[in-house]
Amino acid sequence: MWMQLTNTTMQYVSAVMLEKGIPQLVKRMHYVSFVGMFRSDLFEGLCVGHAPRLCPICGKWFLTTDARQTKYCGGLAPGDKLGRTCRQIGNLKGREQRELADDHPIKAIYTRRMNTITQYLHRGTLDEQTAAVMKRLAKDKLERAIFDHAYAKGSFEVEMSQDALLKEARTSMK
Repeated sequence: MWMQLTNTTMQYVSAVMLEKGIPQLVKRMHYVSFVGMFRSDLFEGLCVGHAPRLCPICGKWFLTTDARQTKYCGGLAPGDKLGRTCRQIGNLKGREQRELADDHPIKAIYTRRMNTITQYLHRGTLDEQTAAVMKRLAKDKLERAIFDHAYAKGSFEVEMSQDALLKEARTSMK
């Protein structure tokens, strides 16, 4: 019965904090088992934002220390000759990872355009063949923008406008 979850008692008692010198209400918990104490500590930590996460670089589990969504652990990165941590390696990958994130501005333009094409298709103002060509063109432009930073900063947004995509789709269908 070492996995027993029940029989934990809690008391709220007054205690004098030495650094403040004033009485304060504290929670005192008594556990029946050692595992029960660890389980309770895990759930108490989850309540205040500490959460276990898997580091994508080294594959080890770590505990976040605040409510921020920490992605990488602070341990040494495996195979790194310079002795950098996983967090440092993750920062170096930052630009590439941000471009693949769902909330990246390039993807936001693409998502907005795809939603517009779908709406036009449902309203009947755009036929299915033209919509399919427009979606393919938009996907190609997104992939090009992800890999070509100059294109993403330059003409990507203009080429992704509804009118420009429609015109390009119609010329490619002829």
